[in-house]
Amino acid sequence: MASSLALAGCGGPGETEAPTSGDSQAAQVQQLDTASPDQGAANERRLIVYQTTSLSLYAVDTQGSLRLLAKRSGAPVTSPDGRSVAYSKLPDSYQPGEPVTHADLHVYNLQSGHTQQVTRGYDDTEPVWTPDGRNLLFQSTRRSGRPALWKVRSNGTGLDQVTNQETLESAGDIIPNPATGGTVQWSPDNQRRLIVYSTTTLTNGEVRVIDFGQMFDVENTYSLGEGHSPHWTENGTVVFARNEGDKVIYIEVGVD
Repeated sequence: MASSLALAGCGGPGETEAPTSGDSQAAQVQQLDTASPDQGAANERRLIVYQTTSLSLYAVDTQGSLRLLAKRSGAPVTSPDGRSVAYSKLPDSYQPGEPVTHADLHVYNLQSGHTQQVTRGYDDTEPVWTPDGRNLLFQSTRRSGRPALWKVRSNGTGLDQVTNQETLESAGDIIPNPATGGTVQWSPDNQRRLIVYSTTTLTNGEVRVIDFGQMFDVENTYSLGEGHSPHWTENGTVVFARNEGDKVIYIEVGVD
């Protein structure tokens, strides 16, 4: 799990900037107007949630005060409206690179500073916001005994298994989970409810698309072939890399 930085707002002079390591990956969030109308834009400050290389997760509030959200966590992901950050809280004793056997999902509200525990007691990791910002998709193995995607509302209600409900571990129709720390991306129109991901990060795996229905139940799932590092284009096609011997080729696939 790589170190990550989540930003929100437009900082003015004297803002507090979170220190980051050289390998941090940053994701820009929509602006939050923290100042009242009569304060003016100059008094707006940047709200920051950042993760260190040791996987500690911190928040910096509008006054520049530092707050520890989790001694160990997965990478933070921001909601579509930029107002909340979801993360997987790991045990304090967890060391980077160890298998995750226990993790709980939390949501941190950037405006109120309140943290909501969403799940508990299992190995819930890799949260992804749905485009409407109401649900989180996440991965768990311990909940059903097999790797699967689950969904839950950001307030902790509506927990439901999304993939592999009726399949056996050896069944050919099992839907593999996205690679840990890999690419997971909704289609650009956000209406087709397609998510693209790879089962590996840097070597050839399976690049997959899931077609979700209105309630984010799986309607269809299919493979685009072997590769890694997939992403949607503005035209609604998917581009991904494939290692062939000592060469890396790039493939663009149309998705109907």
